[in-house]
Amino acid sequence: MARLYVLGGNGWVPSPKRSTNCYALETRRSLILFDCGVGVSRLSDPMMRLVLERVPRVIVLLSHYHHDHIEGLHMLPHFLRDHEVTIAGPGVLVTGFDCAAVLARFGSSPLLPQPITAWGETFRKGFSIVELREGRNKIAGETIEVVRQPHSDPSVGFRVRDVAYVTDTVVRAETAAFAKGASVLVHDAWLDADDEALGHADLRRHGTAHGAAAIAKEAGVSELVLGHLNPSYDEPRLERMLISACDVFPNTRLANDFTVVEVRSKDDEDLPGGAAPEGPIATETGGL
Repeated sequence: MARLYVLGGNGWVPSPKRSTNCYALETRRSLILFDCGVGVSRLSDPMMRLVLERVPRVIVLLSHYHHDHIEGLHMLPHFLRDHEVTIAGPGVLVTGFDCAAVLARFGSSPLLPQPITAWGETFRKGFSIVELREGRNKIAGETIEVVRQPHSDPSVGFRVRDVAYVTDTVVRAETAAFAKGASVLVHDAWLDADDEALGHADLRRHGTAHGAAAIAKEAGVSELVLGHLNPSYDEPRLERMLISACDVFPNTRLANDFTVVEVRSKDDEDLPGGAAPEGPIATETGGL
């Protein structure tokens, strides 16, 4: 059974409880990172170090190139020097930009001592940058389904091993079809009912908790994680968002860092160790 670890549940900026966008899906063969915000620093946690010991390769999937989704990339040489690493992001046909060219702009002299595009010298077991296309992609032995999404700059959603990851986009019917029958759906929940009632401008770019729950219900997923949370909202407001979502789809939770979600699939692979992880990362179950 695969496991999904929440390493960064916030959008935009970190808060004391949540870093920015990063989720880690552990399979027998790989650790797959959905986005690489500063939440990737959670790989220093003792439990995540044990996870890294179990997998030979890491695949980093970038939904788009806004800073809160890529600002942790410069940490990868520290955590993953002994792994085979692939960074995959949407390419020219999706965003109009070449993935490697974008990453070179983000991380090259004088911003980094070694440009990202030259990291082959750092990761001795292998390093590559791959462009994602819409539809089915095969990367380092993993099947990655990719869907284009509307946002202020184009973003993409992912489906990997019955996990659907949909962030930085609006609530839309296409997502229900994309996530149909998934074990876990991580969905953008930047806004709440008050924002919706006021016609907040961000409704053209982001989702609501209530809307994400409606998508989860229509898609028939097993569990919903409300992600890309707004750091401007205090915890009581986020809890109200959760309650609103649970009224529609009861098995909902907030993307609290260090949450572990069991991913159930028809083609489950048992992970080493069998039982759920023990230690500083606590497993949460259900919503309210």
